[in-house]
Amino acid sequence: MAEITPPASWTSAQTRAQFWAIAVLRFRILRNGLRRKGGWGDIVATLIMVPIFAVVLIGPAVGSGMLAWYFATKNDFIFISVILWAIFALCQLASIQLGQPGTTFDPTQLIRFPLNFRGYAAIRVFFGLISPANIISTLMSLTVAIGVTVAVPSLALVSFAAMAAFALANIFFTRMLFAWVDRWLSTRRAREVFTLVIFSGSMAIQWANFTFNPGFHQGRDSHVKAAARLAALKLYYHHAEPILALLPPGLAANAINAAHFTFWSTAAAQIAGILLFAAIFFAVFAIRLYKEFRGENLSDAANAVAKTPARKHTTTTPAAVLAPASSLQFSTPPTISGVLQKEFITLRRNTGIFYALVAPLVMVVLFANLKAAKTPPTILFPSAVAYTLMGIVPMCYNSLGLEAAGIQFFFLAPVRMRDVFFAKNLMNLALAAVEIIAVFAAITYTAKAPSPSLTVAVVLWAVFTLGISLAVGNYRSVTAPKKLDFAKLARNQASPLSALISIGLLLVCAGLGAAFIYMADYHLHKPWLLPPIMLAFAILGVLIYIASLKTLDQLLADHRDTLAEELCKAG
Repeated sequence: MAEITPPASWTSAQTRAQFWAIAVLRFRILRNGLRRKGGWGDIVATLIMVPIFAVVLIGPAVGSGMLAWYFATKNDFIFISVILWAIFALCQLASIQLGQPGTTFDPTQLIRFPLNFRGYAAIRVFFGLISPANIISTLMSLTVAIGVTVAVPSLALVSFAAMAAFALANIFFTRMLFAWVDRWLSTRRAREVFTLVIFSGSMAIQWANFTFNPGFHQGRDSHVKAAARLAALKLYYHHAEPILALLPPGLAANAINAAHFTFWSTAAAQIAGILLFAAIFFAVFAIRLYKEFRGENLSDAANAVAKTPARKHTTTTPAAVLAPASSLQFSTPPTISGVLQKEFITLRRNTGIFYALVAPLVMVVLFANLKAAKTPPTILFPSAVAYTLMGIVPMCYNSLGLEAAGIQFFFLAPVRMRDVFFAKNLMNLALAAVEIIAVFAAITYTAKAPSPSLTVAVVLWAVFTLGISLAVGNYRSVTAPKKLDFAKLARNQASPLSALISIGLLLVCAGLGAAFIYMADYHLHKPWLLPPIMLAFAILGVLIYIASLKTLDQLLADHRDTLAEELCKAG
């Protein structure tokens, strides 16, 4: 990449050569990745998912532009800050939910080369520009500028300048935040506390949306109550407005408002204030990068070595190790119980998994409380169960991701891998059972309990869906593994093709169940047909799952090198 001994004065030509070398390196890694098994599948899955995310993105972007246009036509430019605060909050929430862009290599590995800090910081910033959250916030900021310009063409220059500065500050704030969060999350206790904060905050936002959004209260609350809620929100906003006006969203809105009254110097000062915030965010981000550049190690292994005191060596050997291999080869119950205990400890310690499991359940409770009065149980209960499975099914497609280098112990131990996967799948089934029971209790409490035939049919549908998902997920866990690191927040944690397959399969199963519910309950008016039909599908799902278990040992043997290469790699 560069000379081993750098010259006394580093030139810009050498910096450009380094950047070009990194770009060529990334291209070659991408090209070589297409040669491995499943490489083209991940590319195709990414190309399929991009238009879907683009369609989802169009709605908020167009809505932001239309709201900005509406406020500009009414000369209420101050209220544009509300849109910008929503963009800011959405950017941070999207960074958590969608993750940072997946890179073909860990950029921190570049510190081993003779790269100066400015070049390293520029590379790290560039890697973060293409994250979904930054794309969303930048596009929404652009539509706000377009909306203001369409309403008041004379404000075009100030609008685009203010929105560009706001987007830049948003990008640097996100990079700063998650760089320092990764530092704080270097310990398990900090990860638990932070996940609790994120979970509480995101659920509070959803609760506020469901509580104060008039669209969710049609037919239940009067317009007087809706107006009272909005008045209360405006009162809280006016109390906090002096402080909010000093932050980037308020500065951007005030800059446009000042330009509307031809206070150009004030508008320029407001935009300069936003750029000052962007510079501060980048400076704090650079402090974190400089520590990484100096070789700081934040891994759990490094923290364990630093904090764990030395222990006296003991010669006690576990009885299981001294037992002959023949006695352990067929010890299925101990193998399953041991893996189950490990999976429970993993679930307890990795609060990111806990968040993925609990968040859909809380959303179901909130949504059921609002829709209970006008949604029949024949639709509410099946929809809620299908939605809660969205937190469990993706876990089945990378069952070995948290094993990391520990996968080698499974290969060395005299155990059958089908037993290991069966234990992991039992944990998934137990979680699904707990969530289905919780959903049933929530809907029974908020509305009317679903009929016994519908309850049995939905449970049998869940058995069918989980059986198919576990069979396919186990296969993808072996053929397309991905190392997981929950000490790094907002990282891409799954293979794109596996994510697409999990979503597609769940949608197909949900569509199949909805079709039979409609046929039996609404078309034929014979709801008693649902349980026997779903029983046949449940048996089919169980048989497919059992058949897939019988092939796992040979499948693991055929892909042992792929698993070791992916799960044991550093970074």
